[in-house]
Amino acid sequence: MTKAQKRARQVLRKYNLTTAPTDLKIIIDGEELILDEWSFHGRVKEVYLGDSIGVDRNEDPKKKRELIAHALGHHFLHTGNHLYFERHDQFTTFKQEHEAQCFAAELLLPRAELKKVKHLTTKEIASFFSVPEDFTQFGMDVVLKGGLCH
Repeated sequence: MTKAQKRARQVLRKYNLTTAPTDLKIIIDGEELILDEWSFHGRVKEVYLGDSIGVDRNEDPKKKRELIAHALGHHFLHTGNHLYFERHDQFTTFKQEHEAQCFAAELLLPRAELKKVKHLTTKEIASFFSVPEDFTQFGMDVVLKGGLCH
């Protein structure tokens, strides 16, 4: 288990979040962060600036949850401001982005809850946790197999 995964589990315990889908508002309020929906253009989908998280208002609600959890990963793991660009290779290229995505996986698909539904289809699991389908497979690999986050 990596630092990002451990930290996500600590956050879940701190805020007593034991059921799915994870209530991100409890964490945002507890950390005294501001969540805004902005109109981004181009590849920017999310920003973490100081005490503010901005997500693209045009994104699907499930994608917004992923983006918010990713920004929370930066909040709990890194210093400085961060931008999320929509690029498929960024998580392998940039260590901090990869860590934030691993944090998001642990936060949005808590291990105990994921074990209960791992027999379902990817689509059903995505619906259960209210996350995008493409994020679900990544999250399952991280949380259940310990892979991808090193």
